[in-house]
Amino acid sequence: MLSNIYSRGMQLVIVFLLLFMSNANAQSKKFNYDWEFVGREFASEAKIDSFRRLGANWNDQFMTEKTNVGDAAQGLGIPSLKDEMASLKGMKWQSVSLPHIAFPEPLVIIKPKEGIAYYQKQFTISPQLRGKRLSIEFEAAMQVSEVWFNNKYVGRFTGGYLPFEIDITDLAHYGANNKIVLKINNKANPVVPPGKPVEKLDFTYYSGIYRDVWLHVRSPLHITNAISANKVAGGGIFVTYPVVEKAKAVIEVQTHIQNQQQNQSSFTIEHELMDKNGKRVAFVSTPVNKLAGNTDHHYVQRINVANPSLWHPNHPNLYRLRTRVRSQQKVLDEQITRIGIRSFTITKDEGLMINGEPFHIAGTNRHQNYPYIGNALSDGANYRDAWLIKAAGMDAVRTGHYPPDPAFMDAADELGILIVNCIPGWQFLNQHPAFTEHVMQDIRHTIRRDRNHASVLLWEVSINEVYPPAEFRCRQAEVARSEWRGTKNFFTSGDSYFTKACYDVPHDDWNGDSGNRNNTTYPDNAFLIREYGDYEFGGGNSSTRQLRAAGEKGMLQQAWNFQWAHNKNQKYAPRAIGDLTWAFYDGIAGCMVGIEAWGVGDIFRIPKYGYYFFKSQQPVSVNPHLPFASGPVVFLATNWTEQSDPSKLVVYSNCEEVALYLNGKQVATQKPDSGPETGHGSASNKKLYFNGGNANRLLHPPFTFNLGQFKAGTLKAVGLIGGKVVKEHTVSTPGKLANLTLEAGINGMAFKADGDMIFVYARLSDAQQQLLWDCKLPVTLTVNGDAKLLSPAKVNAEAGIASFILKSGKTKGQVVINATTEGLKSKPFVLKIN
Repeated sequence: MLSNIYSRGMQLVIVFLLLFMSNANAQSKKFNYDWEFVGREFASEAKIDSFRRLGANWNDQFMTEKTNVGDAAQGLGIPSLKDEMASLKGMKWQSVSLPHIAFPEPLVIIKPKEGIAYYQKQFTISPQLRGKRLSIEFEAAMQVSEVWFNNKYVGRFTGGYLPFEIDITDLAHYGANNKIVLKINNKANPVVPPGKPVEKLDFTYYSGIYRDVWLHVRSPLHITNAISANKVAGGGIFVTYPVVEKAKAVIEVQTHIQNQQQNQSSFTIEHELMDKNGKRVAFVSTPVNKLAGNTDHHYVQRINVANPSLWHPNHPNLYRLRTRVRSQQKVLDEQITRIGIRSFTITKDEGLMINGEPFHIAGTNRHQNYPYIGNALSDGANYRDAWLIKAAGMDAVRTGHYPPDPAFMDAADELGILIVNCIPGWQFLNQHPAFTEHVMQDIRHTIRRDRNHASVLLWEVSINEVYPPAEFRCRQAEVARSEWRGTKNFFTSGDSYFTKACYDVPHDDWNGDSGNRNNTTYPDNAFLIREYGDYEFGGGNSSTRQLRAAGEKGMLQQAWNFQWAHNKNQKYAPRAIGDLTWAFYDGIAGCMVGIEAWGVGDIFRIPKYGYYFFKSQQPVSVNPHLPFASGPVVFLATNWTEQSDPSKLVVYSNCEEVALYLNGKQVATQKPDSGPETGHGSASNKKLYFNGGNANRLLHPPFTFNLGQFKAGTLKAVGLIGGKVVKEHTVSTPGKLANLTLEAGINGMAFKADGDMIFVYARLSDAQQQLLWDCKLPVTLTVNGDAKLLSPAKVNAEAGIASFILKSGKTKGQVVINATTEGLKSKPFVLKIN
């Protein structure tokens, strides 16, 4: 049976490798297709210790565990592949492509699934590749992996959020079958951060090989992989910027070359800098270098750039750095590194300066999961997540609480999103030495993987909400700094409550923290408010946590909570370099049954009212570099039904004035809210609920209108600047169900072939296309074309929208989608796959 499966995939792989060889400069290819999978889920009767059982006291939300225990699986010898395969006898292997979740989850998770996932892939290596160095790199697998290649055990790789690479050169069969097998255990391992059992974790590990896999083919003389090289502040290509000025910049490039052959090699290293249009900006080349066999060396060159186009969140200019290794005019290796020339400085008195100019952060946190498929997102899905965040006017993302997909980092570079890059961890500290070394390894690997990204502002090297001794924290900072070249543009950050540590930018270090984590251990440092808007309103029972199904009242409550906290936070600037909401998208937590509704966008990436509050804080002028995230904003935060409060009708806008009309008649024209700053509010404190205050420090306060009484019909809000209309938004009282329409969450990137993933939304509306916010009808979707559903084909609408996930196949073309509900059918929706 298995031999038949193998032979069916053989021809595709041979063709793949021949195509690979046809391009002399191609060094890497995705290795995502023609995998097989079988999984064995653990049985568990464990119950969830839900946050809903906790009180509203801030300290109740901290469940930090401390232990001192090793890894029971370590030191058991080399596992037998024969025994592993024997244990799977009778189980059916499935053909899968990557990224892949081993154990798909329902929308509402009762207990996150844990188990052992097996993956295997058979392929042929062309004889033409003999003499090359071959390796397979996994961007991530959750979270302890045992790997065999051609029946030989090649290692145990721990950690679910960072890459690992295996060299298959010496084990490869040329012109014959090769097989790689992985056994992956996603259960929490006490020495592998985060380490905490999933039933006590405020997010979910999920499962499988959930990021891309790459086949690398290199010359014996080549540029190394930054992580696999295992060199402090070295390996691969490392780009720094010793001089950044408007008139000139100096780029310093360190290149690590390895000679994996017996004889000495002679070669040159070329660096060609190209602008966004592909035009050469600068070029440097080394003299002829000589490197002895089986040795390696770092080479450093400087590139001078006149009048550089600097990278900044408001104009994220990027260059491409092409690095070539030549020997006798033959290109042995080539890599392209996308870079952004910029400088960061952070001080208590000036706050954050980017390229010598002040910049104040308004940002958020992001968990990477989708419903049903967990963390197994396509590169396009990661880009769309970043696009929607930037489109909300936010300019920073903390990757709580682990390094994100490389595709998300690429999107942040391109879109102008500052990154606070976190190591894995959450409220768990193991005093066992193996855990400590894993923490330090995560710091090194995170920096080595992401150090060339223009977007990285802070390296969060602490374990989130864990308070080890100062010596431990200082070692974290020391390890991080040892991985950097020079002293510029590098800042560590982390939790520092109660104890003086060694971070450059501590978190939440100010007097007046509503969570009573107040300390003054860093009087001379700037700080970052790294989470706000959720826990100060009730922790696990926070009134900020509102599903879209909560309707207008819930959406307004959440938005007001964010407004109140964001307004308060501004008084700490510039010492507080900015603030980050918790969080942008709703998520799933292992310690809680259901969806954590903390986001300004729901888990299906549909904006809530809070999204438009933040979007209204952006400048009113159009930024030509960011056309999707700039310009005038007007948003009526109402469904305009009998449940609406006409005495507190809120409009989010960045305009000078807003005129409000009801059924064509002008009701009022108002300036922004200017009411008083009030105390801490909650859903139960009606006096502090949208009172027209708590906006005195906002860039663009909301507009709160009093209509006196509800009258069905159409509301229109008109944004005015200089007395001229620049933006409008209308909302009508919904009628009866009349339409079922489909749309796709393109969000800045076309739906691509080759395993892309996109949300498809079925909207239930009245005859005037007004969304029916109270509609919960089931909707069934059918798909015709080279794409498949990753979500159920039949789902209930939430607040008038039924959401589905679609994954593309390998071919470009069109997919035709239809939807039906009770007595209603959509028009065919044609989605192009590019």
